[in-house]
Amino acid sequence: AGSTCASKLAQAGRSVLILDKASFPRLKLCAGWVTEEVWRDLEVSPAEYPHSLLKLSTRLYLAPLPMALMAWPTRWTNYSIRRIEFDQWLLQQSGVPVRQHQVNQIDYQDDTYIVDGELACTNLIGAGGTGCPVRRRFFPHQRSPEDQIVALEQEFYYPDRDGIARYFFFDRGLAGYSWYVPKADGYLNLGLGGFNRYFQGSSLSIHGHFQAFLKDLVRRRLLRSGVADQLRPAGYSYYLASGHGPVKQDRCWLIGDSAGLATLDFGEGISPAIKSGLLAAGEILGETVYSR
Repeated sequence: AGSTCASKLAQAGRSVLILDKASFPRLKLCAGWVTEEVWRDLEVSPAEYPHSLLKLSTRLYLAPLPMALMAWPTRWTNYSIRRIEFDQWLLQQSGVPVRQHQVNQIDYQDDTYIVDGELACTNLIGAGGTGCPVRRRFFPHQRSPEDQIVALEQEFYYPDRDGIARYFFFDRGLAGYSWYVPKADGYLNLGLGGFNRYFQGSSLSIHGHFQAFLKDLVRRRLLRSGVADQLRPAGYSYYLASGHGPVKQDRCWLIGDSAGLATLDFGEGISPAIKSGLLAAGEILGETVYSR
């Protein structure tokens, strides 16, 4: 979100600085599947993308249908990317300077935003994800717990994977889904996510669901048991798109996961992040009106 917004502003001649507490390239947990719409919004064709890219075949599995009936191929055209490459590429494409800096304090005085007493700007954009410091400072309203998604995920080298992305819905009553997303160059991303409220009331924890998912993959011969035993997934949380709370105040905007824009169907965040970044930049440039 931040890179896309910064890129559009810089192309229009605005002076832009990106602040990020992480150094790039950095590992980012994400299934990393992108649609043709993402490439159109970025005005880049998949053939022009310079890093690893895999065009996916996709199947959906719905429990508890019989095995012979539970898999549907889709007609979507999706691609998988590795976020460690994709995010770095977006930063480089923007041509905007990046400073590694963890934001601690933001003040607003005389129509100017002052960050940690040393940086000043007239437009401030919060693109720091779920824990964005801009959101904490200027958008203190509470998000609805009904919209919170929690996930476990791991990406690793596994050249035995095939080229089919698989999404498993409602296994063991899960209010969410698990995924098996192959990446180029022999990588595989496995993950599982669902509503936090479901896990709070479920007898099976998110870790229990993930271990059961791994056993199912072994049973389906999609993963070797020795590999499954060694996996140690990491967790994160984010919010689905909703109408709760503003995403703009004065000359300050929230975009991407800081605004809580993940899609209601798959909880997908890459496309909404890019779109929101373009919309916020467009409003600053007088092209659009930005709203949730």
